[in-house]
Parts: sequence; C-alpha cells; structure tokens
Amino acid sequence: MGTKGTTGEMVALSEQNQLVERVAASAGFARAPAIRKLLLYLWEHRADEVSEYAIALDVLNKREDFDPKVDASVRVHLSRLRQKLREYAETDGSDLPMRLVVPAGTQRLQIEEAPRPQLPPSPLATKVRRFWAPVLAACLAVVCGVLWVQYVGVRQELDRARGNLQLPEIWQTILKPGRLTRVIYPVPIFYQWDSLRVRDVRVSRAEDLASSPNLQPLVERLGKPKISQSYTVGTDALAAVQLTRFLSSHATPMEVSPTSSISPDQFGNEHLVFLGIPPTHARLSAYLDKLSFQLIDGSGSVRDRKPGRGERSEYIPAAGDSNHPYVERYGVLAVLPGHSPGTSLMLIISTQTSAIGTLLTAPHGLEELTRHWKAAGEPEHFEAIVHTVMDGATTRNATISAFRAIH
Repeated sequence: MGTKGTTGEMVALSEQNQLVERVAASAGFARAPAIRKLLLYLWEHRADEVSEYAIALDVLNKREDFDPKVDASVRVHLSRLRQKLREYAETDGSDLPMRLVVPAGTQRLQIEEAPRPQLPPSPLATKVRRFWAPVLAACLAVVCGVLWVQYVGVRQELDRARGNLQLPEIWQTILKPGRLTRVIYPVPIFYQWDSLRVRDVRVSRAEDLASSPNLQPLVERLGKPKISQSYTVGTDALAAVQLTRFLSSHATPMEVSPTSSISPDQFGNEHLVFLGIPPTHARLSAYLDKLSFQLIDGSGSVRDRKPGRGERSEYIPAAGDSNHPYVERYGVLAVLPGHSPGTSLMLIISTQTSAIGTLLTAPHGLEELTRHWKAAGEPEHFEAIVHTVMDGATTRNATISAFRAIH
C-alpha cells in the first residue's frame, strides 16, 4: 500500500495543478478546444508513457485501426500545443516562475523553471559608477555619435523583423483579420472486406456506397463491407503541416481539423482551407460548381469550362516514363467568398496538395503567385491552375498555368 506524500510535496503538486488549470483557462486555449483537451490529457497521464495511438483514440476520437505511420494528425496537434505553450509563456505567463513544455520528439508534458530575470547591479558596481560619473559625462558626446549609428541599424533590423511577422500581401487579402483560420485535411473512406480495402474517390460518405457502380459488384460478390477511415493521404498531411507552420509563424490564429469533425456553423464563422480532391467533403459540391477550372476525376488533369479565345480547354500532364522519377500533375487553387461576410474559403484541389502548399508558403512560390495576382488586378477571389512536379515527397516545381479572377 502506498504512503501519503509530505506536506511540501502536496503543496508543490497543488501549485502545479493550479499552473496547468491557469494555462488551460487562458484565452489562447479557450479558442482551441482540441489543443486544450490534449494539454489536460497529457497532464493527467504525465506519469505514463503516452503513445501517439493513445492520443489518437482518447483525444482525437480516431478509430481503433488508426496508424500513426500514415496519419500525421497527432503530430500536427502536438506541434500546435508546443506553439501555444510558448505563446502563453511569452504573454500571459511571462511573470510566472514555472512554465509548461512538451519537449520535441515526445508526448510528455513537463514543468520547468522559467528563465530568471537579470540580477540588479551589486553595491560595489553602484559605487564605481557614481565615482566615474564625471568621466562618463565627458565621454558621452563622443559615444552618442556611435550609439546613433548603432540605433539606426537596430531599428532597421526591428522593422524587418516586424515585417516578417506580417502575412504577405496576397494572404492578407485572403484572410481578413478577426476570424479563426481552419485548415481541413481529408480522411478518405475505404470499404474493407477482410484484407481487401477499396476506395472510390467519388464517394465521400459511407452511406453513398450504393451510388458507386465500381463498388456494387464487390458488394454483390463479397457482401456488406466494413468502413475504414484509418489514415490521411501523405501529401495532404504534409500540406497541412506546411500551412500550419507558415500561418503560425505569421501570428495567424488557426486550427487544424479532419473533414469528419467539421460542424455546419464553422462554414459561416471561420476562414476555411480545404485540402484534397473532390469530393473532399459533401458540403463543397456547391462551391466546386462555381469554378471554371475543375479537376478531371482525380486524374491530375484540369478542364477549363469557360476558355477564352486562344486558351486551352484541358491541361493534361505528360505521360509517365519508367526512367523518369518525376511525377507531373495539374491542380486547382481557388479562393471563394465564405458563407458569411468577412470569411474566405480556399480550395487546394490536387493529388499533389503539398506541392501547391509549397507555392503558397515558400518565397519563390509566393513570388510566382503574387505576380499573376497583381497582373489580374489583385482580385479578392480568384482561381488558378497549378502545374506541379514532384520527386516522391519532394516538390521540384510548382507554377501557375492559368489565373482568373472570380467576380
């Protein structure tokens, strides 16, 4: 039978619990319920070896066939938790002697001492400074000139640092301030018969099985299948990480969610960024019908439904070559008005979403996109055909093949 701790140990634990409760109740975590739930879960299990699998089931409500090797959602949430803990320590918790951290590469919540403030000068230093005050006053005129030059240089560096925190101009047009931005990655639906697992990319809801002419012969032959939603497509997970890092580094309030957890009210209250190929989500069909550029059956080709004079009606990638390691595809990037005023809906429609993520976040990609955007008159809403080339998971190229304003 265990023994009770000492009074000092109980006081220390009480203070630690108060710290965790204070952090969890802060405004930053109140706006991110999934991250707050993860924080409290890790604290409750701080003495245990918590796995990604346990977090997926207990916190993110994943299915029992969750595989962390192919689904990066747990790592994405842990990255967001580390970011929010740093933000709290630098703002609301800057006066606290302790802070919460989740060391990189772990799933363990820890408490550590906050960096100590600089100590005041010693009495001896004060006496020396008073003694040499007349000498310092005499040298001040010379030093001021040097300090002024240094001040100008530091001020320029600070201005550049502030500029780095601001979103690029095109992103500021897309994401109006005052709204949360939510990046949504798809969790595909698979139908499983024992070891056979099949997906029809045109089916986005489990109950739509009967609408698939490709799956019905399997149903007739093998019977009713099980539903499996155990992983996220690798390129979509990578794109979600790219956008999360980029927007977080520019101080943009944001969250990351799977398609299965999106509620109807979020279609009116938040900026939404959808990743994947149609049908990523059943609610997107009305928005996809507004686009002139549309992906052809997830093939990597794009059709222009309203080509102008001299414009192409289809964009078809070059045929693959067994001796060529690169994979060429076309995709669609679209920015549409959201359900409510002041909100935006961004669609990243491609079989290579991470390549379009590079276009949206890397300096050379943003230069390419901004150039076409300015040439079109800086429209608030637009659509573009993006040509992507990948070598495995590495983006080799992402360029704009066509750009059109949406009025």
